[in-house]
Amino acid sequence: ELLISGGNRSSKTDTALAEVAIQATGIVPYSLQDIYPKEKLLRRPIRARVVVASLTDTLEPVIKPKLQWWKWNGPGEPGSVRGHWGWIPRTALQYGDWTKAYSEKYRTLHLADGGSIQFNSYDQERENLAGGSFHLTMFDELPPKGHYTECKLRLLDTGGQLITAMTPPTEASGISASWIYDALY
Repeated sequence: ELLISGGNRSSKTDTALAEVAIQATGIVPYSLQDIYPKEKLLRRPIRARVVVASLTDTLEPVIKPKLQWWKWNGPGEPGSVRGHWGWIPRTALQYGDWTKAYSEKYRTLHLADGGSIQFNSYDQERENLAGGSFHLTMFDELPPKGHYTECKLRLLDTGGQLITAMTPPTEASGISASWIYDALY
């Protein structure tokens, strides 16, 4: 398991999505090519799952644009030093086209090598995450305990990895998170 923890706007989500994209596509950014663990690329194609707080408020406006190769993410003009184009290159998409590779009905992105990235949310019932086998699961922000447990079980048969990118909860936030400290700290 990997926990990426930091304050608001500290690039937790982008860091986790970059890792998902690397493992799912096998394409390592130039800046990491000399240091990225090559063994993480040996088990492709993979089945990945990204779980977010809300399909409408998080997946559509935040997560998908960070993955779509033609969309600029970051301050300033496209191509400036502070930002990046979407993490999933066109060549890694099934049919080389996002609209053909992405199933709105199943919220699944199909990759050229036969791998896939499924998108779910905390809005869904925990039971909707049951079934299936995954190599990698990413949580964007603190998941409900039931969602965490259900998704962790989906990694058992592959020896998969779980990544949680979150702002640490505070008493003032009203989020009950004592379980995450026991599970990850």
